[in-house]
Amino acid sequence: MIILGKTVIVFQIVEFFYGLFMSSEVAYYTYIYAKVEKKHYQEVTGHTKAASLFGRSMSGIVAQLTASFNLLDYHQLNYLTLSASVLATIWSLFLPSVSQSIYFHRTSSSDEERDKQVDLQSVTIDHQLQYRSSSQESLRNDENGRAKCRCFAGFRSPLFHKIRKAYALLWKHFVQAYTNYRVLKWSVWWALSTCGYLQIINFIQLLWQTAVKPGDMIYNGAVDFIYAILGAITVFCVGKVHLNWTLIGDVMLGIFSLLEGVILVAASYSYNIWFLYAGYIIFGVIYHTMVTVASFEVAKYISEDSYGLIFGVNMFFALASQSLLMLIVVNILELELSRQFFVYGSYFVVLAMIYIVIGIVNLVQHRRSGEGFHFWVGSDNKSPTQNANGSRNTTSFKSESE
Repeated sequence: MIILGKTVIVFQIVEFFYGLFMSSEVAYYTYIYAKVEKKHYQEVTGHTKAASLFGRSMSGIVAQLTASFNLLDYHQLNYLTLSASVLATIWSLFLPSVSQSIYFHRTSSSDEERDKQVDLQSVTIDHQLQYRSSSQESLRNDENGRAKCRCFAGFRSPLFHKIRKAYALLWKHFVQAYTNYRVLKWSVWWALSTCGYLQIINFIQLLWQTAVKPGDMIYNGAVDFIYAILGAITVFCVGKVHLNWTLIGDVMLGIFSLLEGVILVAASYSYNIWFLYAGYIIFGVIYHTMVTVASFEVAKYISEDSYGLIFGVNMFFALASQSLLMLIVVNILELELSRQFFVYGSYFVVLAMIYIVIGIVNLVQHRRSGEGFHFWVGSDNKSPTQNANGSRNTTSFKSESE
């Protein structure tokens, strides 16, 4: 659409389809989790995030080289984007499929019992209607009864029954996930940090333009390449390293969010393009590293059937928060660009303070419990806190599927 038009309405439509792309990214991660065992979730999360960032790094270097050597202009780069999207779509058609839908093809003994009860109720209704039809005086009641029977028959259809079970299970998984303190804690940071990250990548190039002098060479593509390739390396490594995130996760989230906030506040006052480039690289690497940790930490404490649901809800709240933030900062307050970045930096500082306080409280409680501070755990081991919570969660999920 960008190729065919350059009006504001076209770009607004593009943003709508960009939202659909973000939802397909959630489906991609859900697909990966459906194809591997749970013990490999941390590793495959690192692999998939690294693959995504590697692709972004390739796009950055191609854009930089083609622009630097005047091979293509910025508008013609959209043709490369379109070609890559078509190739990715074709490639996805050859991926092995998941055997069945998680929510719409579940069978259990309890479901069969409910089906039998529904069938018995329907038979009782049919007998009552037949008895009424024997009386000439209750003809009108008989017609109404048959209409009700047809309605009940519709509600007893296999499709309606599957939909009803699916949405009941969706709600059950939603409640189970977000009543878990650790899932809620990591998910809130995930959604709010993604909100801030999306705002930054939307406006960072406009900020760079304020620091570029006429005639200067622009290295935006090269910066994207460096940031993405470093991010790919770090998220790949974090998928291999088994730290005790239950113990140190809150503090790490707070420290890195504080660093992101300081970078953005400093960027709002700076007109040095190299400082802005460096700050963007560090900001992006931190975000992708910690959101990778958030992904596999959330996955540890939710049902294996609900990854798509929870990840999708987190992304929905991230996009909704971004829309609200943009509405306030851009449309209502109408702040200039540097002031916007000051607001975004303050946003991350406030988020950091919250999680630093949570982390300190967690460490104090851990200290009072008399347990040792184990910052490193083996690939097959968990901290005592994780073992306790993991066993409870596993029990609940087993009882759900029985």
